[in-house]
Amino acid sequence: MATFSFKLQPVLNVRIQQEDNLKNELGKAMQNLETEKFQLQLLENALRDLVKEFNEKTKKTTIHSLIEFNEYLSLLNSKIKHQKENVNIAAQNVDKVREELVKAVKERQILDKYREKKLEEYTLEQKRLEQRTNDEIVSYKHRNSNAESDEM
Repeated sequence: MATFSFKLQPVLNVRIQQEDNLKNELGKAMQNLETEKFQLQLLENALRDLVKEFNEKTKKTTIHSLIEFNEYLSLLNSKIKHQKENVNIAAQNVDKVREELVKAVKERQILDKYREKKLEEYTLEQKRLEQRTNDEIVSYKHRNSNAESDEM
């Protein structure tokens, strides 16, 4: 009996590989997003701590330290704004990769279903061939037994 051979198996293998690659890429993108969120949280915590510290020291502060505080506050706000942009970019990348992964999974599933259908067709054909062979054997044995009984 011949073994089942799916002609599109190389294409299916490529689709499976693409899906695996996209899963890895999605994992990296999600990891990057979490890193960017963590960096943003650090900056926001630093800003909160700075404002708290400044509020505690405002009574005994000089103009010079107020100017320095204001400059540092502006810098920190700028960094937070930039980090929020980084978070948004990372989130968009995660969404893009996730969409590509969903598309790749659908394409692979289509080929899987087609392969299963072809395997089922192959199995049915093999069963028909086996049944035909069995029928021929039974018919041959029956003819031989009739021929032997006629000779007696």
